[in-house]
Amino acid sequence: MGSGAHNLEQASMNRGPLLSAISNNWSFGTLTLNGGTLSVVDNYANSGGADAIYVQNLTGSGVLNVGPGMVFYFASTNGWTGTVNITGNGIFRQLLPDNEDPDGDGKINWHEWLCGTEMLSSPSVLRITRIAKEGVDLRVTWTTVGSHSYILQTNIVPGTSYGDFSPTISVPGTGESTTNYVHTGAATNTIRFFYRVRLVP
Repeated sequence: MGSGAHNLEQASMNRGPLLSAISNNWSFGTLTLNGGTLSVVDNYANSGGADAIYVQNLTGSGVLNVGPGMVFYFASTNGWTGTVNITGNGIFRQLLPDNEDPDGDGKINWHEWLCGTEMLSSPSVLRITRIAKEGVDLRVTWTTVGSHSYILQTNIVPGTSYGDFSPTISVPGTGESTTNYVHTGAATNTIRFFYRVRLVP
């Protein structure tokens, strides 16, 4: 890649910090800087800030500027001695294997990406956090991420199929929080209920 500005057309959506994503977006096997400055910026106002560049190996030395609205994912920086400058909401972070669980929370990276949770933080995971009795009812509370939707499922006998129980519950915004659903009359039932949460595509 020579000097000067180069425009890259996005091939598909930003799949996040997953190794399988490098074939689906702008990607480079090895990107080497021999001094100087490489600036990665988003010049497309309608892109929604979801543009990403994937690099298998970043080597050499120089200055890498990651501008607003851009995500620069790398698998390895072995041999990289340069510096990285992050501007605005730009992101520079490591690619992660799809089927591994580096934070040990029981969810592989691919599933965490689908849920919008943080792959390197064990508290950030889709899970039921509380089941509380309220009179004759049971309130089930679980973790959420904004712009995602969920359905509470239940069954009666362990090992049997779960079925959708609640309506679709859509969570606005972008941050992590919790939501809940009340199972009316469940506290008076002699049947033992089991719950899980399904992410709605």
